[in-house]
Amino acid sequence: MLKRRMPGVDLLRGLAILVVILFHGFSYSAPLFPWHNKLAGALFHLTSFGWTGVNLFFTLSGFLITGNLIDSEDRTNFYARFYIRRALRILPAYFLLLIILGVTRTASLNYLAVCVIFLANWPKLLLHGSFALYPVLWSLAVEEQFYAAWPWLYRKLQRTGLFALCIAMMLSFPILRGAAVSHPDVDIFSKTFMIGDNLAVGAAIAILCRSRRLSLKALVWIGIAALYISGLTLVVLSNAGHPIKRGVLGASIGYTMLELFTGGILILMLYLYRSRQTQRGLGFLLFFSEISYGLYLIHMLCEMGYDRFFGRGYLTNAGALLIRFTVANGIAILLAILSKRYFEDPIMRLKQRIPAAR
Repeated sequence: MLKRRMPGVDLLRGLAILVVILFHGFSYSAPLFPWHNKLAGALFHLTSFGWTGVNLFFTLSGFLITGNLIDSEDRTNFYARFYIRRALRILPAYFLLLIILGVTRTASLNYLAVCVIFLANWPKLLLHGSFALYPVLWSLAVEEQFYAAWPWLYRKLQRTGLFALCIAMMLSFPILRGAAVSHPDVDIFSKTFMIGDNLAVGAAIAILCRSRRLSLKALVWIGIAALYISGLTLVVLSNAGHPIKRGVLGASIGYTMLELFTGGILILMLYLYRSRQTQRGLGFLLFFSEISYGLYLIHMLCEMGYDRFFGRGYLTNAGALLIRFTVANGIAILLAILSKRYFEDPIMRLKQRIPAAR
């Protein structure tokens, strides 16, 4: 089930970036759009759930990073290999984006300085007064903070201890969210110590997948149970007036159920695609998976650039909204392809020339 290339993971990554793009292009950009067509309104409403793609990204990251650590635990260059490879994959495109944001004045320079030290999810901790931010960078900060600590925790705790830590995070973080949600000045859903259990879900799955005590059948049943319990709980909470992120129950139990749902999907996708090839009709998800990082970084910049040239007529005009989405994200996809082929991939190939990264 675990291979160097896992189609199930690639498909989920492609799905995650697509729903995020749909969210930012429609519901996030024009939340009060006056739809008169019920079908169009319903489809537009569906995009409002696209932010959950970030939760899927977090689960995948926890799974992949923890798996990499386990698979390289016997290497003498354990730390160097991990950090050099992560740096080559994440930092060049990330810092290039920060430069572009500064040159185009899309984000405030003081905010970008905070981003340089990977605290984009804590801007108000260091900045006072008003500042213009770039919306997607908070999630990169969460991941970087996770990358900084997780190898050290794994080395100290090993598999059993790290799995216990994952369970502890899944039990305690919902309590923290429930206690903090009543404080309007705290954005609890961008803080690593509040949502780190999302990454822990993926990490726990990585450990379970490598456990000799757990059969494949048992693992699949865990995935099915996670989907059933989380899905049913989310429906019950929603019908009771406690949607995800809203109120104590939505912020604690609801958000946790969303994380478990992504974990259940991951387990089942790993199982379903353990030996089969990806269906031809799903090839577009593999394409988006390949360019997901660059596309995630750049797509909102393209939308903001579009707005500078053409204004915000899309707020009340359906045609203008569709044109904006198509043009801005078409440019973003093209830039992401070019970035992957001519910038990101050549840099990643450097790991073969760095002895500590092999």
